[in-house]
Amino acid sequence: MTGRPAAAGGRVLLVSSNGSGMGHLTRLVAMGRRASPGTDVHVLSMSSAVPLAAGDLPYQYVPSADDLGIRPRRWNPVLRRRLGEAVERLRPSVLVFDGTYPYRAVAEMGDRYPDVRRVWSRRPMWRPGLGAAQLRLSRRFDLVLEPGELAARLDGGLTASRSEALPVRPITLLDPPDLLDARAARRALDLEQEVPTALVTLGAGGWQDVDTDLGRVVSGLRRQVPDVQVCLVRPSIARSDADPGEGVRSVSAYPLSRYLRAFDLVVTAAGYNTFHETVAFARAGAFVGVRAQLDDQPRRARWAEEEGVGVDLHPREPASLELAARLLADPEARASAEGRCRELWPGNGAAEAMAVVEALGAGAAVGELGGVRDAVRAAASEGVA
Repeated sequence: MTGRPAAAGGRVLLVSSNGSGMGHLTRLVAMGRRASPGTDVHVLSMSSAVPLAAGDLPYQYVPSADDLGIRPRRWNPVLRRRLGEAVERLRPSVLVFDGTYPYRAVAEMGDRYPDVRRVWSRRPMWRPGLGAAQLRLSRRFDLVLEPGELAARLDGGLTASRSEALPVRPITLLDPPDLLDARAARRALDLEQEVPTALVTLGAGGWQDVDTDLGRVVSGLRRQVPDVQVCLVRPSIARSDADPGEGVRSVSAYPLSRYLRAFDLVVTAAGYNTFHETVAFARAGAFVGVRAQLDDQPRRARWAEEEGVGVDLHPREPASLELAARLLADPEARASAEGRCRELWPGNGAAEAMAVVEALGAGAAVGELGGVRDAVRAAASEGVA
């Protein structure tokens, strides 16, 4: 390979798929922000949000097949060339891929650059019976890293019965001390201070359309909690900042998790990142188990209700909407849910995940990495890290 020499502490290339949101990219950035001072971290992502999400980390954007409007057969050679150019320029010691299906160009990295260690960051909680084809690619990586899953006891997917992954605690971008307090967060978002406030993030569309989940939730909360302040998320990369309408506010900030204490209730799809952030930052949640392609959101939402951290919300069921509205309106019920969140949250695994990657790049054997993880975890619990 050619290019400048690696940094003294090693160089790590973080590669994310685009997915349907920013989850893959955000988990990698969470790790990259916690790199040791001597480690040089670079990001290569298929997500158009990478200029926003990468922060101070140097990044490269490679448009996905969908963004380019071409079929995967034509796009794979594009990624292979762009990824190869990045590796030859940066000469990383480790490449970390986060995504549900390693692209061919990623899976073949070991053939092209055998001196680059390869890590697949592969979250669990897959829908039962799905994903066998990509799991066969696990052997193409030196290490499979598994971000922790709070709802693991309900995991019925194919990864649950496999032993090759090294688990870490759940990964979130921020830690609780990074958040604004409730009053400061409401000021920053220009929200009223003394009224029940719900954050509703259930995708695009007009909330006035009661045939959508978003419309049903907003109308249900406004009907049952008359003084509610409903806030809809306007994605930071959205092309429109149109006013959502009377009685409903639109908020946009990145990372939005920094402002979560502004909200008494978070109504969201039970995807990995937002779900774990809601629990990590002790917010009462109403979780919609969207039937995603691979992610088993319905079981994650069910776990939340069983464990008392929120409601397994079914927007088309009036009784379920009533439970969410009751949680919003009842301070004691919210306090109970928030207390359970604090009891169940094990801490952020981003630092231990990055430490494992750095150790791998420094030449550590895979069998030694569990000890690296445990040492970082112990130091964090003692307030050292």
